[in-house]
Amino acid sequence: MDPDLNLDVHVGDLDGLGSVYSPSGLLITKPSERILGTSEGWDMNVRSPWRRLLPKLIFPGFNTKAKSTLYVTTERIVLVREIDAWRELKEELSPLGVPTAAAKEIRLKQLKARGGRQYCEIRPTDFRVVKMKRVDRPWSWLGLRLLGTDTRQYALTISKTDGLDPEMLTLIQSRFAGHSFGSG
Repeated sequence: MDPDLNLDVHVGDLDGLGSVYSPSGLLITKPSERILGTSEGWDMNVRSPWRRLLPKLIFPGFNTKAKSTLYVTTERIVLVREIDAWRELKEELSPLGVPTAAAKEIRLKQLKARGGRQYCEIRPTDFRVVKMKRVDRPWSWLGLRLLGTDTRQYALTISKTDGLDPEMLTLIQSRFAGHSFGSG
């Protein structure tokens, strides 16, 4: 993941160790920031733009259980998840993709051994909500279409991978309140 890919969505792995998350995977807050909520077992998917046939994946979600922690603070929403080589590689394991998958597996194992985790960090105040859709059954899920201050379109999906957490979903949704163009 390239941490400098976007201005409004910050993603990365080992580069966040000591600045975004601690060696134990806990969020490192800014001096003026307070943690409003924390919950395990969430995942995020971020792509841009949302209206193109083949949008660029900025932070891929995997639609399966994730060893992750979602933090909602007064300034940011941050997902910190464990690196899971199998989830990253399983789609590349075709006869033609094996050499690429093997190289990627080595890189992921090295990152994990050095204490690396994957993270996705967004500041809700950097976005305008164009569309928001919430689902509370059979799992907690929030889909957003956003316009960033960097003038890019983002499709953001935040989902609980192992059940329901309506309180956290309401907290996430509240962080985007007041930043809307319309409803959807």
